[in-house]
Amino acid sequence: MADLLLLFDGFKMDLGESGFYALLGLVMVFVGIALLVLILWLLGKIIIFVKSKAERSADPKQEKSSASEDGSLSAAVQEEGISPETVAVIAAAVAAYLGSGSQNGAQCDFVVRRIRKL
Repeated sequence: MADLLLLFDGFKMDLGESGFYALLGLVMVFVGIALLVLILWLLGKIIIFVKSKAERSADPKQEKSSASEDGSLSAAVQEEGISPETVAVIAAAVAAYLGSGSQNGAQCDFVVRRIRKL
């Protein structure tokens, strides 16, 4: 035990100096955490910007026309045994429901992608 006390003889410092180092350590930790938060926030903003730019570059009108021209919905529905009349009724009902809440005769951009029997 005496040897252990002799080891600490070289590390004697007064209360002010130890308080300074404690405060310096706390400040450095908080600055490091703040930098990490800032870096992650900037990365999130960059990702959102890149995603929005990619979505703007894709043409949504082209996707709708290609789906309706391809007939992929009708082919998929006929494979499951649902008649095209049933698909038309379901699509009309959903469009009427979503369109009833709109004002000024705004059109509904709803597109039926798939219908499955449960």
